Amino acid sequence: MHDLSSYNSFGLHVSAQDLIVVQSEAQLDEIDLEQVLILGKGSDVLFTDDYDGTVLIDEIKGVQIERDGPDYLVRAGGGVVLDELIAELVSRNISGMENLSAIPGTLGAAPVQNIGAYGVEIGDLIEEIEFYDLERHVLQTFDREQCAFAYRSSYFKEHKSDPLFISRVTLRLNSVFDPDLSYKGVRELDPKSPYELRTRIAQLRRQKLPDPQEVGNAGSFFKNPVVTEDKLKELQARYSDLPVYRTAQPGLYKLAAGWLIDKAGCRGITHGHAGTWEHQALVIVNRGGARPHEIVALAQYVRSEVANAFGILLEPEVRVYNRQGEISWEQL
Repeated sequence: MHDLSSYNSFGLHVSAQDLIVVQSEAQLDEIDLEQVLILGKGSDVLFTDDYDGTVLIDEIKGVQIERDGPDYLVRAGGGVVLDELIAELVSRNISGMENLSAIPGTLGAAPVQNIGAYGVEIGDLIEEIEFYDLERHVLQTFDREQCAFAYRSSYFKEHKSDPLFISRVTLRLNSVFDPDLSYKGVRELDPKSPYELRTRIAQLRRQKLPDPQEVGNAGSFFKNPVVTEDKLKELQARYSDLPVYRTAQPGLYKLAAGWLIDKAGCRGITHGHAGTWEHQALVIVNRGGARPHEIVALAQYVRSEVANAFGILLEPEVRVYNRQGEISWEQL
């Protein structure tokens, strides 16, 4: 058995039957396994038990940068640490990813969840993705449209039963600094350079979110729920301070899950060795020695309290794995 405590940011003491560190596409040709799980840094996963198969760790590295008209095309290995890549790009005055600064995890894992922060989603920046189908043993390339990006979702997440190993990601980024300041809290920053925006974004995250190296967590545990206009009006009649964000779909509005959890009285609570973070209720943390069942039970409690208070059932953002592989929250 191989210890996975350093490959899941909750720091849970779980194991896998076997573990292979993948550093090149050539290695993937040699892998012929029935039960595999692909991980980067494990920053968005929750293990409910030991894993009976083989874990593949994406450590394909390398960064290539070239000009394409007014833009930059940045092609990087899936095992490149996302924040380290952003730091390198900012040092070269290449912009577009600053709002994603200080998010833990690798570049290859980021498109699966279509991670986002402060008004920017990585799917908006992706030109194409190269991935290896471990079942058919073929290397494929998808453009942005084929990736089917949506809020915290993508083709790769929707086809989670397919063993698709993201080996390289190509991003289209800016040569001219044109920051996205649409998100509340970022709007007032007025940055003059990519470096300044990255620095301020990192500061904002540190103020609200715990560092996984110090406190085990997987970042935002729940997705921000989307509601109809009728539901929004019902809630606004009760809460004048309800945070609301427009979506691309007319008649649908996004609410802040952290605000709902806080209002439901669940910020800073503890169950066993798991708890919700005192500075951001959206984050569930390992307070030290937490077991998987404690995190699951706490998440279920938070969901029920929010549902009772607002009539909204929160959907977890983290991906859940049991002994056989990824499962849905409803299967727990």
